[in-house]
Amino acid sequence: MSARYKVYIVEDSPILQRMLVTAIGAAGAEVSGCSADAEEAIAEVFALQPDLIVIDISLPAGSGFDVLRALQEHALVPGAIKVVLTNHANQECRDFSFRLGADRFYDKSLESSQALAFIAAKAAERRASAISPEAAATV
Repeated sequence: MSARYKVYIVEDSPILQRMLVTAIGAAGAEVSGCSADAEEAIAEVFALQPDLIVIDISLPAGSGFDVLRALQEHALVPGAIKVVLTNHANQECRDFSFRLGADRFYDKSLESSQALAFIAAKAAERRASAISPEAAATV
């Protein structure tokens, strides 16, 4: 297991991509890749096997639902946590995201800080397990 917590970002806004990369890095995680295209994201997360995937619903090519559906139907990254971070935070999108396998759902305009806190907590858990005596004994 890698000591760095790997995050993949599916987001169409270059400004938000940069902000997320900076915030995720500051939280102690590593951004393994970014894409604004659903098909490209599906291929890259399969190849990169991140620990967590941040997914926006609205994309110029495909949608975050396409990404969630492919991850669920094909078990491409079975251990990855799927976090939806979107401006489409109505109940219908929330429910559909969870049906497609999302683990967390955040409103981009109101809950971005909670999403980043969740990612930071997961990265901290990874660092703690990497240096714990139990982890050292298994190496």
